[in-house]
Amino acid sequence: MTDRTEYIAGIRAFADWLENNPTVQEPGDQRLLLALSTNSAVEEFAAQHNLTVATDDEGNMSAELAFGPITYHAYGYVDFGQHVAAMNERRARKWAEEQGLEIRAAEVTA
Repeated sequence: MTDRTEYIAGIRAFADWLENNPTVQEPGDQRLLLALSTNSAVEEFAAQHNLTVATDDEGNMSAELAFGPITYHAYGYVDFGQHVAAMNERRARKWAEEQGLEIRAAEVTA
C-alpha cells in the first residue's frame, strides 16, 4: 500500500467507525489541513480546482474545498522560511520563560 492509499483507507475506516458509533461525538475541528508552504502553491491548487483564494492580514493565502461540513484547507505563506523562523523564535522564548530564563541578543565584540 502507498501512503496515499493508506490515508484514504484510514478516512474510510474512520467514517465507518463514526457511522457505527452514533453516540460518539464528531471531531470539533472539521478541517483537513494541506500545508503547501508557499502562496504560489496555493494559487496553483486553487486554479486546478476552481477555488477562490483568501488572503489574511499578513498576506498568507488559503483555499478551501468543502465536502459537506468537512473542509479541505490548503494554506501557504508569503515567506515560509520567515514564518518558520518566527515560529521557532516564539517556541524558544516560551521555553526560556518557562525555565526562568531570558533570551537576549549576543554582545558584539570588535
